[in-house]
Amino acid sequence: MSSVPWFETPLMNAVQRDLAGWPSEKLSERSALLRLNDATAVTFSVRQKRLFMASIHSCEFVVEGPVTRPVRGNIRAHQSGFIGGKDSAELACYLNGFPNLQQTLSELDYRRFSLTFDSSGWRCSIEPWAASEVVCKMPPLRRYLRLEAQQRMLLLSVLAMVNQAVRQWMHE
Repeated sequence: MSSVPWFETPLMNAVQRDLAGWPSEKLSERSALLRLNDATAVTFSVRQKRLFMASIHSCEFVVEGPVTRPVRGNIRAHQSGFIGGKDSAELACYLNGFPNLQQTLSELDYRRFSLTFDSSGWRCSIEPWAASEVVCKMPPLRRYLRLEAQQRMLLLSVLAMVNQAVRQWMHE
């Protein structure tokens, strides 16, 4: 691997390093595409939250696909399983039937999990606690939280399992 930074943003270079060997394709200075297998492509990009004298730069990992069944809504994940609104309750119940997915998600440290459906397609996004950095103005400080090997494996596994489960449900 080259020592020359691939991105202009320090966070994207650090995340690229943490992905250790997974080939990715640069989409922009703030996003890239990672292919887990022939059926699963994960986009990761930088999100920024501004605070008073600091900001939090985090990385969001997204897998998405087409909708072939009439479904709308948002599904949230909790330790007890997936919870959907009245429009997405059937899919939430279906996802709760995958104990490996639930177990893997329960071990993942994430800030935000979102699985949304509308007429344009479905989208699962996960923002892990790791793969983020805090940038302070006073005192000047930059601290990166690494995406450790175990959390990387859990994150990529959850995205692959959600992709497989939703595609399976769409074709039933």
